[in-house]
Amino acid sequence: MKSKINQENQKISSKLTPELYDRFAPPVYGKILSIVDESPIAEKILEKVFISAYTTDKTFPLRSPLMSLIDLANEKSTKTIKALKIFRECCAGTSIRIDDKK
Repeated sequence: MKSKINQENQKISSKLTPELYDRFAPPVYGKILSIVDESPIAEKILEKVFISAYTTDKTFPLRSPLMSLIDLANEKSTKTIKALKIFRECCAGTSIRIDDKK
């Protein structure tokens, strides 16, 4: 018979479910806010992170869903900040040079 903790960990790590949104949204949102600093943009990124995780039907066999979501949030936040910087500089009329073409 498996212990209750092992059963719970196995259930959490197998698939991201809608019920886990309530559990994981606050720390993921906190990570996004640490990068973005604007709550309307952070809320949209949070929405896109969870939509991406649900629509790709990701499973998390080697990592916890929380760590995978935080990595995804970090990636999307960083890309958004880079895009906003380019947009703001273009609107300001300055010339920019894009060094990092990732």
